[in-house]
Amino acid sequence: MNRFVRIATGIALLPAMTGPLPVAAAQPLVAPLCSGGTVQIPIRAPTPGTSEAPCCAKGCHSGSRRKRLDRTQ
Repeated sequence: MNRFVRIATGIALLPAMTGPLPVAAAQPLVAPLCSGGTVQIPIRAPTPGTSEAPCCAKGCHSGSRRKRLDRTQ
């Protein structure tokens, strides 16, 4: 591996090594509407010390609730 590739990969991995930046206050997301109005979508940051993890796609969308195909028809 040459020196340029090593430097480029180190620079590319720098954001992953530093982690997410702290957020002081979450500003609401303002989306414009076709009629000229706006909609404010509140964005809240997870409270430190709580376990508010996003739900797992496999747990929420498990195959056990799906209707099974009836092949006898």
